[in-house]
Amino acid sequence: MVDILNKIAPPPTYIIDEIAAEHGHEILRTPPYHPELQPIETCWGVVKNQVARNCDFTMANLIIQLENAFSSITAKTCSGIVKKACKIEDRFWKDDAMMDT
Repeated sequence: MVDILNKIAPPPTYIIDEIAAEHGHEILRTPPYHPELQPIETCWGVVKNQVARNCDFTMANLIIQLENAFSSITAKTCSGIVKKACKIEDRFWKDDAMMDT
């Protein structure tokens, strides 16, 4: 039934894909339910941990800590997070290939 539906249903279109294409880019999607392959999840983890370490349960401090935590996410941090996700992906590919043999 899935094969039949895939043949008759048009693939979904997303405005972000169209905007990216207009500017010469392509959106690459990571697989769902694999947070280790989604760098934004690790980024949020860094922010949440930093806020939690400095929490005093007041809104004023939360705002300050969020600003501090977000400013700690640098290009170097992002680059490291993406590299880590790529290593995990490579390991998945390698493990998958080993299962095929």
